[in-house]
Amino acid sequence: MSISVSDPFVATRDRAMPSLVFALDPGVAQQHLERQLPRLAGEDGRVHLQAIRVTRHKPGRRCVIEYDVDVKRPDACLETVVLVGKVRAGRSGKNGYRLLDAFWKAGFQADSPDGISVPEPVGTVPEFQIWLQRKVPGRCAADLLAAPGGVALARKIAEAACKVHRTGVPARRRHTISDELNILKTRLLTVSPPGSPWAGRIARLLDAADRLGAATREPKTCGIHRDFYADQVIVDGERLFLLDFDLYCEGDPALDIGNFMGHITEQSLRTLGDAGALVDREQALEERFVELSGVAPAAVRAYATLTLVRHIYLSTQFLERRPFSQSLVELCEERLGVTRHLRSAESNPTTFKKVSLPEDGLNGDARRRPRIALYSHDTQGLGHIRRNLLIARALCAGGESPVILLLSGVREAAAFPMPPGVDCVTLPSMGKGVDGRYFPRSLDVPMDDLIKVRSSGITAALRSFDPDVLIVDKVPRGIFDELLPGLGVLHARGRARTVLGFREVLDDAEAVRREWDEGDYESAIRAYYDRIWVYGDRSVYDTVTEYGFPEDIAQRVRFTGYLNPLDVADAESEAERRVFDALLPEGGSRPLDLCLVGGGRDGLRLAEAFVQAKKPGTGVVVTGPLMPAESRARLRTLASQHPRTHVLEFVTDPCRLLERADRVVAMAGYNTTCEILAYRKPALLIPRTEPRTEQLIRAARFAALGLTDMLHPSDLTPEAISAWLTAKAERRSAPEEVVDFSGVRRLRGLLEEVLAVPSPGRGGDPGDRLSADRVGSVLGSREPLV
Repeated sequence: MSISVSDPFVATRDRAMPSLVFALDPGVAQQHLERQLPRLAGEDGRVHLQAIRVTRHKPGRRCVIEYDVDVKRPDACLETVVLVGKVRAGRSGKNGYRLLDAFWKAGFQADSPDGISVPEPVGTVPEFQIWLQRKVPGRCAADLLAAPGGVALARKIAEAACKVHRTGVPARRRHTISDELNILKTRLLTVSPPGSPWAGRIARLLDAADRLGAATREPKTCGIHRDFYADQVIVDGERLFLLDFDLYCEGDPALDIGNFMGHITEQSLRTLGDAGALVDREQALEERFVELSGVAPAAVRAYATLTLVRHIYLSTQFLERRPFSQSLVELCEERLGVTRHLRSAESNPTTFKKVSLPEDGLNGDARRRPRIALYSHDTQGLGHIRRNLLIARALCAGGESPVILLLSGVREAAAFPMPPGVDCVTLPSMGKGVDGRYFPRSLDVPMDDLIKVRSSGITAALRSFDPDVLIVDKVPRGIFDELLPGLGVLHARGRARTVLGFREVLDDAEAVRREWDEGDYESAIRAYYDRIWVYGDRSVYDTVTEYGFPEDIAQRVRFTGYLNPLDVADAESEAERRVFDALLPEGGSRPLDLCLVGGGRDGLRLAEAFVQAKKPGTGVVVTGPLMPAESRARLRTLASQHPRTHVLEFVTDPCRLLERADRVVAMAGYNTTCEILAYRKPALLIPRTEPRTEQLIRAARFAALGLTDMLHPSDLTPEAISAWLTAKAERRSAPEEVVDFSGVRRLRGLLEEVLAVPSPGRGGDPGDRLSADRVGSVLGSREPLV
């Protein structure tokens, strides 16, 4: 059996840890894991190595390796386990294993009643100088503290720290506040030696830190983690796993909580743009710890401040953190009461303080035009950004328009014409396969890195734009929770109202309920969202009932009606007509049959069937920009064998083609279906059925209403399309006679309602509520709310 090895760091070349050559050799690793892990497999069990991965490597210092193994015990079923191995230069690994085993036996087992555990220690391999533990399930606490439930999580983490302090596991080392201050001096002087631009400021901070340390009372010591922060806590439901006791020592218990609080403050500053954005988490952590331990709050806060000073040094060691070094220096100067002496002789010494901007911006304009941000993650096709563009045009129509910023996950968003006052920020793209898995579309980085880049971009844009209303498309937390930090920023500032908007059908009911439960969407909606806009007609598909929304969430829902693109003027329309006339094939005979496959990523099968179908006139197929290049080339080759069929790759607005088409064959995406109905074209819908059944449900409902025809994709053939194209078209009812098709006309009124909601951060002060007259005068619309 082949054993895969992944060593992106080339750790085997590290001369300070020569044992890595053996630890990463599949044959040698199999031999030692087989016979040296009786705790894992028992005396008569077998361990079969499947894969080896180096996940971290700090040259000359340490290395973390993961081993995927199958474990077969005589009395149990086969179990697949991931082992995490740690190698440290000059260490045997035995001490790390013994320490973790001591905690495990002291009440930190994986099933401990209090829900506070450590990973299970598995054993050591002396030849590799490595010790091994089971990899635990869950998510890093750093990702969850900013989310709903962060305060409760902070309290639980304080309880976990107290458990460590009370356990009484012996420590081999001692750490005092003098040691802490010496580390600060050593680290900071390496990045700001005498004569450097920051030397004076750093020297004053170190003097102030010394004074703070001298004022901190001598503690009652115990065993402490000493490297306790959110990355060292894994959350698996109600259970916490504490990691990495490498620095465990005898010391002041206040250090652990102070260190944790300092890391939260730094994380808030770096990811949320506001050092105080998660202050309620810090307070909950401190209060619960003080309540349980009796430690003086002043000592906790002293260590929190010293941790922030240490983060000045840490910020210089990571490229992505260097932009925050200046802010950290200023924050530490404020916390320590340090005055910065300006070089200018005319300047008086000054102390940095937080500056409160005028509530309505730098100019203090009480009549600031409403700012609207629209977010869409855009991983499958162009439907989300096209719908958000239509919403933007609707909100800008008539009267004094709001200022609108689109946040989109597809670079093609920049190709769409924007109404005046509207602009777009595009994020690095991700794609979604037919199996439902996501992947970086272009950027050659791991998914975790892609999400971090996207999330930081979203947060920075929202922080700077400072919207009055954020309209989020479909995913309350953002894809992979990328929106949560931005939501935290807006919630902390207290200005923005937040709307969740989505199409009438998301997926089948069971899949939606499962996705919402797994993503904890209801908690996010309760924490952050004022309204939910459903872009559909309740009589066609009752989203609230189908998906079983709880009563408090159902009360936030407003059904807008379906969005008719013809209900809002498009300033680019006439110019685009001429462009699209030029795109249409010359000398083509009527009728004109049109095939639309959305973004095109999964549209090749339909496009090929359409090209091969017999047509009474001219055929035009639009591939979409997301169809792979090899698929487009294959389609063009096929079309060359059918002279009356032509291929277009990308049009920003298919409405101009729909206007000229006689019949339409299309997938059943929300926008395409609405556009077909708006132009009252005979249509055959062939819905996508994977990874979601949303299109299938929509196509079936509209077919049952007699507005379109439907062909199941399992029945898709060129002959089936030929039969539909050559059959006599039936006269159908106008869509507005059958369904509510007035969503575009209602959006401005719904926006008025949202702007009239009290700002989330001000406790519902009636003085803060925008009156309906005030909002109406800004938006220029007085249509009644739904």
